[in-house]
Amino acid sequence: MTAPEPVLEGKDLRQYYTLVRGPFQKALTLKAVDGVSFALTRGKTLAVVGESGSGKSTLARMLAMIEPPTAGRVMIDGVEVAHASRHTLRALRSTVQMVFQDPYGSLNPRQKVKSILEEPLVINRPEMSGKERSDIVRDTLVRVGLRPEHLQRYP
Repeated sequence: MTAPEPVLEGKDLRQYYTLVRGPFQKALTLKAVDGVSFALTRGKTLAVVGESGSGKSTLARMLAMIEPPTAGRVMIDGVEVAHASRHTLRALRSTVQMVFQDPYGSLNPRQKVKSILEEPLVINRPEMSGKERSDIVRDTLVRVGLRPEHLQRYP
């Protein structure tokens, strides 16, 4: 039996930052992520656990294509992100997205819930009609236990 193909894969991922201290002091290298590898297959879950400052968010930013790794490779559905065309990257970004930890810093308090939920569809599915977007957003809201009137609220 053949092993399932990974949908998300990290190979020897590294993220190093150079910290410049002063004009006469040697720069320091901070190793935020150092040699992380994994392969995630469809239907499986990966938990990244660690202390504050251990590189979890940095790893997530690399996987979500927000920040390129210093070294190593990120593969999504067999496509190496670093060598992907602009068109391919756009398609990949619609499959891997970041859910930020702080809702107050992540959500625009002046934007209604409906607009916030429609935004990824506007960006990634520009051919979709407004009615189709509204229907998908409304159905999603109901699936997570919220009522349609929540769409007109602010976060």
